Amino acid sequence: MSQPNRPRPTRLNAAPRTNKRPAPKGRGSKSTRTPRVNRDPGGSSPLAWVAFALIILLIGLIAFYPEIPAIRSYLAQQEHPTPPEKPKEASPPKPAPGSEAVISHPEPAPVAPPAATPPSPPVKEEHVKTLKERADEETQHLVERTIPQTPVPPVKPLPKPATGITEGQTSTSPVAPGVKPPSPTSPVTETQPPLVQPVPLNQKPGVPARALPLDPDKLDAERIAAYQVALERIHFSCGFVDGDQGMRTQRMLRAFQTSRGLPTTGFLDPTTRAAIGEPGEPFLSYVVTKDDIASIMPKPATWIEKSKATRLGYNSIWELLAEKFHCARSYLKALNPGVKEPVAGTEIIGPKVYPAAPIPKVASLKIFLSETSIEALDANGKIVGFFPCSIAKDKEKRPHGLLTVKVVDPHPDYTFDPALFADASKAEGITHKLTIPPGPRNPVGTTWVGLSLPGYGIHGTPEPENISRTQSHGCFRLANWNAEKVLKMVKVGTPVDVEP
Repeated sequence: MSQPNRPRPTRLNAAPRTNKRPAPKGRGSKSTRTPRVNRDPGGSSPLAWVAFALIILLIGLIAFYPEIPAIRSYLAQQEHPTPPEKPKEASPPKPAPGSEAVISHPEPAPVAPPAATPPSPPVKEEHVKTLKERADEETQHLVERTIPQTPVPPVKPLPKPATGITEGQTSTSPVAPGVKPPSPTSPVTETQPPLVQPVPLNQKPGVPARALPLDPDKLDAERIAAYQVALERIHFSCGFVDGDQGMRTQRMLRAFQTSRGLPTTGFLDPTTRAAIGEPGEPFLSYVVTKDDIASIMPKPATWIEKSKATRLGYNSIWELLAEKFHCARSYLKALNPGVKEPVAGTEIIGPKVYPAAPIPKVASLKIFLSETSIEALDANGKIVGFFPCSIAKDKEKRPHGLLTVKVVDPHPDYTFDPALFADASKAEGITHKLTIPPGPRNPVGTTWVGLSLPGYGIHGTPEPENISRTQSHGCFRLANWNAEKVLKMVKVGTPVDVEP
């Protein structure tokens, strides 16, 4: 039998179902469903707070973005401070512009950026500049406190160069790394003096020097004379300049080649010419003076007349000029074909033998009778001078062996002994010794270097063009300018070795 429709009873304390509406309340019963939470429409959720914090952080990053590099630099220095560096000995530490200042301080100051800040908006640029100014002021303050405490070491003077710098001068040229600077103890190679220099011989201003042929391999008379002049200035003499590569020049060249370690050919071969160097301008212009003309005097004809003269000077202006230029009269006349007889004011072209290299002091002299020449040697045996000479005609009167210098006289007179000049004494009726006054035309020239063998010496001559061609009475005769050099090279006691 079917049951009548009755309402279904509600279960007590039953939990409400999810996503379903609760069943309608029955008549006369209470609801057992959990009530809903009452939400406040005006409250804030956690998501809103997170969004708000992110916005604030973003605004702060935008506002302080220009300060981030400086802050990072400061923090890096706080974590890893730069160790202090000792100042260099040469100079106290100085901050380079735009770089870090290396100073000794317990708390290193912030360092300004090395380069200028790139352009940025006006507000940010002003803020960055203020930070830089603070850092620069702090750095400058620390440097000013540090530098005075560092003693400045004395500056050591540079070593004197081997050449060109005198006492009181300093060299301003920097020395490159790896290059050894010159010093007094360094070995100095012998250099040849320059061949072209101004000559204080009344040289007429504005007169061009006499040019040499352009072809250096063409050894004509002028180029040979140019090499003779170059060697004359370093005291390797061929006797007198004549533009001829003859016997005297060949002997001189062999001595020069020996001194330089060259093949001894005796000729101006390419190797020798390269060692001498390009002669350049070996001639000069000279103006004859009134004093030159006044010094000319007639030649006394006899020994008696010579003894009565006050001085035995040059007998012609050509003699004076040839001796002034260390050359032959014939060659000087060939250089000046338009001049017949020079007078005061006459312009003369002559060999440029001045100024010469300094005359060295020698350790010894060596005379070669077979070569009719004298070599000047230094302490190492190197040839530093060469001079042709005349020797005795009579072989029995030629000395040999080791002699020494006993006396030097730059302005000697001469004693005429009738015993030595029998023919002249008989012709003039001279029965006693005569004293002949000094001068370039004195029988012994302008110089006397007496040797340890009585009556023998090295001296000048009144006839320089006859050197090595005629024989003396026993002494060693040189051109006056060469005899004067020898006198300055030696001293009393200098050995003189005479070899066959």
